[in-house]
Amino acid sequence: MRQHKSYSFINIFGLAVAMACCILIALYARTELQYDQFHEKADRITSVGVEYKFFGRMLSTPHPLADAMVEEMPAVEQATRVVSASNLKLSRSEQDFVEIGDGKYAEPSFFDVFSFELIRGKAGQALNSPNSIVLTESAKEKLFNNTQNPVGQTLYWQKADSAHMLTVKGIVKDPPTESSIQFEGLISYNTRPASQRKPEAWMMFNVETYGLLKPEASFSSLDLQFKSLAETLYDSEDEEALKNRFFYVPLTEYHLSEESGSKGFTGSKTYLYLFGSVALFILVIACVNYINLATAKTSMRTREVGVRKTLGGNRGQIVGQFLGESVLLSVVSYIIGVGIAQLVLPHFNQLFGTSIAWQANEFFLLGLLGAAVLVGLLAGLYPALYLSGFNPISVIRSKAGNGPSGSILRKSLVVGQFALATILIISALVVYKQLDYTQTKDLGFNDEQVAVIDLPNSKSWDLRESIADKVQTLAGVQGVSTANHAPGGFSTRMGQTPDNLSAQHKVESDESIMFAPAIVDHYYLPLLDINLLAGRNFSPDLSTDRENAYIINKKAAEKLGWSVKEAVGKPFGLSKEGKVIGVVENFHITSLKSKIEPVSLQMFEGSYRSSGGKLIVRLAPDKISSALDMIKNELANYASYSKFEYEFLDQVFDSMYRTEQRLAQIVSLFTIVAIIIACLGLYGLSAFAAERRTKEIGIRKAVGASVANIVMLLSKDFLKLVGLGFAIAIPLAWYAMNQWLDNFVYKIDLGAQVFIMAGFLALIIAITTVSWQSIRVALTNPVKSLQSE
Repeated sequence: MRQHKSYSFINIFGLAVAMACCILIALYARTELQYDQFHEKADRITSVGVEYKFFGRMLSTPHPLADAMVEEMPAVEQATRVVSASNLKLSRSEQDFVEIGDGKYAEPSFFDVFSFELIRGKAGQALNSPNSIVLTESAKEKLFNNTQNPVGQTLYWQKADSAHMLTVKGIVKDPPTESSIQFEGLISYNTRPASQRKPEAWMMFNVETYGLLKPEASFSSLDLQFKSLAETLYDSEDEEALKNRFFYVPLTEYHLSEESGSKGFTGSKTYLYLFGSVALFILVIACVNYINLATAKTSMRTREVGVRKTLGGNRGQIVGQFLGESVLLSVVSYIIGVGIAQLVLPHFNQLFGTSIAWQANEFFLLGLLGAAVLVGLLAGLYPALYLSGFNPISVIRSKAGNGPSGSILRKSLVVGQFALATILIISALVVYKQLDYTQTKDLGFNDEQVAVIDLPNSKSWDLRESIADKVQTLAGVQGVSTANHAPGGFSTRMGQTPDNLSAQHKVESDESIMFAPAIVDHYYLPLLDINLLAGRNFSPDLSTDRENAYIINKKAAEKLGWSVKEAVGKPFGLSKEGKVIGVVENFHITSLKSKIEPVSLQMFEGSYRSSGGKLIVRLAPDKISSALDMIKNELANYASYSKFEYEFLDQVFDSMYRTEQRLAQIVSLFTIVAIIIACLGLYGLSAFAAERRTKEIGIRKAVGASVANIVMLLSKDFLKLVGLGFAIAIPLAWYAMNQWLDNFVYKIDLGAQVFIMAGFLALIIAITTVSWQSIRVALTNPVKSLQSE
């Protein structure tokens, strides 16, 4: 190391950075794979889902399923139900409500199945009685002082328009970060309205059901038992009903399952494999540097090998020496890499949206150290065998160390390095181009300076027209509409079966159609600049519009087999029978990952009762802050204790691509790291190449070769290798990026432009790296070059 400081630095720095990347990804992977493992009975717990004929696979089940599982399925020892209670707002009085976070309705058996630790209260009694609540430690600190025992205390729960009384029955430790079930408060399940706990409600899918298997049972036994249960519960003669079937996801696999829902980089096998592969790429590039530089230095160490063999050293001793050097270099790099990883971890968490803690237990660090030793052995094995294989007489006469085999390997490894680096460059460019496309594509409506404000309660929803009229008069307000859903927030879907389509719409169809409905007013379309293709907008002066009129989008008309013009006047009904009065252009209500959906708009509620509403306001660009303050004061007249909550429509859609935005940053960062490491290796190789050809360069300069000629002479071989690496990278990157783009329904065309740009960048980077050494050598006095030989 001391003899070749610059090359040792290249190797140690490259390996240290690569190992830091691998350590961080190892921490990320360990966290992902440890989800839900803390439960004492984790290997016996399963979540249950339904493959529903309308919605596909979902982990929402009927209320009575848990009881049926225990009674009808021999493999199931116990089952428990969980239902989201949304964001809990609690207070010790009927004022000053505090948001404590997510709440869950849970049964007493919750603590029998799961290993969440109760600090106060009794597991078998805490959730027995209606109107009981168990708080986490964090929630308790928000509501009570540290010395006070909250068990038995009364809390008020702000729910809809009134405050419900709850009694604190226990305190539980905060769920670990690696828990799929997160909550700040557990409310007794029998606090739910009786209408939502009917034993015959087999067609209401709104409960999370978890089963605990008997110790001797296996998950595979559930397949036949669930099939038998479905046939028992649903009419075997009803073909539509038989399309509903149950499935299960073991709790230890739940976090990384598709059914668990997208959570960005957590809970995704795809990203786990992707980042693992990228970290491995970077480590391979760093190892290639070591192998290349080690074999390139043969001319400097052949005499050493020859002398040692002449003095009696055998091949095993020489191999051991070189492997020892390689392992030492790898271990030093590992130690530096651990330090880098610790320093970078907070930024890593911020970038990945994770909360990984540095848990330096000896098993994890020793495992990584073992991996570092293995890397050293693998990276040093070929150079050790290559150098130790020289004939001592040939070595001393300087006839060894310049053979073609080492050169071929070095060239192959350089090609591989730049193929990997180019794949990362192409990936980064594609991700950025797709993100740019999502931000510039016409969504079918105008989202500029549009604030979507929550109406605080049903009172304000019932008075929405008068509220809108008052808000319209405020300074800085350019337009107002009220609706229960704005684009980006359509949370309800309503299905029409083939029988309904035939009876209500006179449409023959072999499949059901799902519509996204919304209750809107007559300002909705003009405020959002949604284009009306046929028919007319709603009119507040026509009683029929308030009773049974619908406006559908072009996609809905196509699904129903109508042209845009034919649709106007056709019978139509979701919550109530009526007719179509207008057809609008398609507009996106979700991200570009999803297809345009059939949309139905109506002014009346019918059986589709809204539980909340939105005030959609277009604001003047120079008066956004002041206008929002005035709107807040106006809404305070209807619920003074409610939090004023709003979001801007463009930000709603931007947030749908937060994972992709982070992915772009991460891939770019990894690409930069890979390029730096690859360029360090190329720099070292070009230095050796220039050093080896010093005499040739001196002669060429003496006979009149220009600096440009010398630079081209030294650079062309490397540039050929980079070009070959680029050619190999193109099909691999094309396949990988097409796979990623398949996540989007609306996406960019993966044309030649991206690949040409990536190739140009790789070429410029390589030219810059190699030319640095080439120009230095080309400017050397030829007399000195000849003297050096």
